[in-house]
Amino acid sequence: MNMRLAKATVFLLIMAAIFVTSVVSLSTPREPITREEAMHISKNSKLVKEGMVTNGYSRVVEVNYSNSSMVEQMKKLSAEKGEIYGRVPEGHGIWQVIWRARVRGTLMGYLVIVLIDAETGTLYYETKGVAFEVWELD
Repeated sequence: MNMRLAKATVFLLIMAAIFVTSVVSLSTPREPITREEAMHISKNSKLVKEGMVTNGYSRVVEVNYSNSSMVEQMKKLSAEKGEIYGRVPEGHGIWQVIWRARVRGTLMGYLVIVLIDAETGTLYYETKGVAFEVWELD
């Protein structure tokens, strides 16, 4: 009977150690993703892929970082921006990656704006932006 109690105690200690290790590893902050990683992740956006396949041309024109304080301000700024930025967890910054897609065979195009969580690399938001009628030659 003492042997069963000893085995049960060892088993519980091992399970407790695994649990504590898991909690610590999940709560350890990781380095934010880089600008280049954000650009790479944004390529998986539905609208960016559509711009590449349908239009045959897309390229990054701007990448901006907003820290967590800025994101929290944006959440409070307006209902529309709060809805967009509200998906980002508190304490996380974001990368905003702006792509330009040219419509095949024309000088027209549009912007695609993608928001990515700087801590997790999660793609939170994408939208087609302003349309252009005249483009500079690339």
